[in-house]
Amino acid sequence: MKKLIVVTLALACSLAALAQNFEGTFTQAKTMKVSGRVTKSEGTISFTAPDQLAMLYTNPNGDYFIIDGPLVRMDMRGVAVDVDTRSNKLVAAQRSALLNSIAGKYEDVAKEMDAECTVSQKNGLKHVVIKARKVSPKGYSGVELDYGKDGRISRMVLEEFGGISTEYIVKINK
Repeated sequence: MKKLIVVTLALACSLAALAQNFEGTFTQAKTMKVSGRVTKSEGTISFTAPDQLAMLYTNPNGDYFIIDGPLVRMDMRGVAVDVDTRSNKLVAAQRSALLNSIAGKYEDVAKEMDAECTVSQKNGLKHVVIKARKVSPKGYSGVELDYGKDGRISRMVLEEFGGISTEYIVKINK
């Protein structure tokens, strides 16, 4: 019995470690709710917990979104921006929501957003819906997440109060 418990704990720890570090590809669909216009993008993704994320776009080629500790660096269609989240609360909240969502810490996302969180099973995936309790001029109004049996993110939808919805489909390299 003792060996079974040790083996079970070791397996659980290894699955948690897998969810914390990965490389793969992603597709992105950004929808402007007012116009219905959808912009599609794709690229590679690399995540190392707790605070390293690199999304390097192949379409449009050259764009990037990188979280390196407290720094958020991005270049979207030729406009490069570097933000130190220690001095920018809005970007810090978005950074935290992204990192925690990818790491499977959806309870932390809900707490930081002051949001309701529901968890269910959907098509063999863990399906999480987070909805903000209060309206805000900026930030995320909702987050929808799907995790595979291995605990890794497979889909993430970020809904902004401003009416932009961005869906990411993540395919992790085995």
